[in-house]
Amino acid sequence: MYLTLEQEKMLSGEYGWSVAKAMELLVRIGEALNAPRLIEVKHAHVSGVSYSNIGKYGLEFILDFYRSGGKARIYTTINPGCVDYSGYSSIIDNKFIREQLQIDSAFIGMGFKPVFTCIPYYYRPPISGEHLAWGESSAVIYANSIFGACTNREGGPIALAASITGYTYMAGLHLPENRVARVEVNFSPGTLSIPIGAIGLWIGDHVKTLPIIKGTNKMNYSNLKILLSSMAASGSHGLVVLEDITPRYTYSLEVEDKIYVEKNMVEDYVGDEVTTSDNILGYIGCPHLHPFELLEIVHLVRKHGSIRRGKLLITVPIEYMSKFKHILHELKARGVDVAAGTCPVVSVFHGKYDVVVTNSGKAAFYLRKIHGVKTRIAEISEVVKLVSRGAN
Repeated sequence: MYLTLEQEKMLSGEYGWSVAKAMELLVRIGEALNAPRLIEVKHAHVSGVSYSNIGKYGLEFILDFYRSGGKARIYTTINPGCVDYSGYSSIIDNKFIREQLQIDSAFIGMGFKPVFTCIPYYYRPPISGEHLAWGESSAVIYANSIFGACTNREGGPIALAASITGYTYMAGLHLPENRVARVEVNFSPGTLSIPIGAIGLWIGDHVKTLPIIKGTNKMNYSNLKILLSSMAASGSHGLVVLEDITPRYTYSLEVEDKIYVEKNMVEDYVGDEVTTSDNILGYIGCPHLHPFELLEIVHLVRKHGSIRRGKLLITVPIEYMSKFKHILHELKARGVDVAAGTCPVVSVFHGKYDVVVTNSGKAAFYLRKIHGVKTRIAEISEVVKLVSRGAN
């Protein structure tokens, strides 16, 4: 791999241990992928920051960079950890608060932005063609597919290394030849009556080639976010082409095959049935809620009455606790459990539930594995109705 003089100095240790170690990680990955050189990035987003996921060895890895003087050279944001910073939630267990605070303090000490969210594009929307180094699969696929940015699905250590050096390896989705859609995905009549999270899981599970998806130009923001995050959870996609949405000059088309998604293909991905005896948790906020979605939930909770049949958890960025405090206070008063800066995928439940009903295919995919609960996918309106006093 070709390195500039500055990059060679970084690698040799002239900028300190943390920069040298970060550069070593990037060079090793880049050489394994036959990257010709490194490329500058404008924004890093570091995932793998939850203590409940990375444990003591991950904590020590992060502390090594912090204690060695590691500093962010570029704008860097942080994924959710395992601690609820709202002070509201009775569902998220803060059992690892001491360890999580060590991780958070290290990142803040290195100059990372403590947003603790999986929607970094809410804080800094990427520019088309801009090179990023993002962890968090749902954020990566959103950045590439909606904004036309260029980022691979990075692990936490690589995104951390990119932040400290300002570079990443020039391979994968940073190269135009790897942004070619070769299969066209169409929805047959009736298919879109199935929750979009279930459809996303099916596509991620069955479509392995980079696709262009038809009909997405009629979907709203929330459905697009859920579709993409669900695909990224069940599949390996970091980019899909969305009809009339993905910036045209950020991909090319060489369609070799067409797929029609039928309703009966995706029905099994909806998940488990919910019975009247089940202890139900409704969950909305994976990825974290956008303000538009938060307002939709307020409207639905007002319509259906207070939460009575089960529990309803929503997860949001920490910033919302001050920015939308009156809305969140109203939701809390109506029985909604609010957690900020975390989510169930990277944390521990305080209690046990028979089934989690969620609009998110990603949440359903991981909660079944992580928490061992049954899951069912439904639209936001159905989730709120199911756990509300007004539900039948």
